[in-house]
Amino acid sequence: MAAPNQTAVTDFLLIGFPSSRDLSLLLFSLALPIFLLGLAGNLGLAVLIRAESSLHTPMYFFLSHLALLDLCSCCAVGPVMLWGLLAGQATLPGSACALQMFLFATAGDAECCLLAAMAYDRYAAVCRPLHYQAAVPPRLCRGMVLGSYAAGAASAAVHTGLAFRLPLCRAHVLDHFFCIIPSVLELACADTSLNQALLLAVCGAIQSLSLLAILASYGLILGAVGRAGVHRAVSTCGSHLAAVAVLYGTLLFMYLRPEGSYAAQADKMAAAFYTVVIPTLNPIIYSLRNADVKGALAKRLLGRRRVWG
Repeated sequence: MAAPNQTAVTDFLLIGFPSSRDLSLLLFSLALPIFLLGLAGNLGLAVLIRAESSLHTPMYFFLSHLALLDLCSCCAVGPVMLWGLLAGQATLPGSACALQMFLFATAGDAECCLLAAMAYDRYAAVCRPLHYQAAVPPRLCRGMVLGSYAAGAASAAVHTGLAFRLPLCRAHVLDHFFCIIPSVLELACADTSLNQALLLAVCGAIQSLSLLAILASYGLILGAVGRAGVHRAVSTCGSHLAAVAVLYGTLLFMYLRPEGSYAAQADKMAAAFYTVVIPTLNPIIYSLRNADVKGALAKRLLGRRRVWG
């Protein structure tokens, strides 16, 4: 028999939005164009890479899947966040909350693994140029992408499944703008130490191992080019490393902290940065500063103009 104070949670009320109507509208006016730019940038990048044969290389294959993960993160969180800014709050059914949590966690962990695969590709291109095709064959590329998705989905399934098996006997109100794991765990009236331990262990392992792989790859690159090539290596890898630092710094801040150290406002700011800003920055960091992508885009646009003419 359920405890007297336990209630079944069928809907979640998201109230992590500014109480000031003017501030909410201001944030909405800022978030909407960033959100739309992120959608257009990632979708356009993925379509361009698939359509342009000159971009059918391992690096751009990984980049197209990175864009799809950013697109998934945007679509899972953005519409609910924008509606909440307009209405002051948002309500999600329990199943929709679980799905949102699953998609967000899957995209985050899979992106970490995919960044490690991209770093290995750069290592093979710089350190083993004569054997690049053998070092990064299509089968290996597909395997690393599928492995990234599988790791992200498995981790998300564990955390989401365990979180929603807990008796949620407190008020079904989340002080956040989407269903995030730590906020849902705060509603539980049972012991969440197992959830917290698995969150630290599984996410910590994925993020730590992928970060070590990235640092090892770039360490080997710097070792191979020597002092004379440091400037060239920095110019080649600097934007990627900056994106890695931003992503990992945000994820570590959001998840890998001891229980009881969560601050609602800081968490919401970090989550907003991850779900809105980073997906918009990634197409700029990885493609708009890339001569191959700009050339392919110009070719497509100029080709259309010739047809219209």
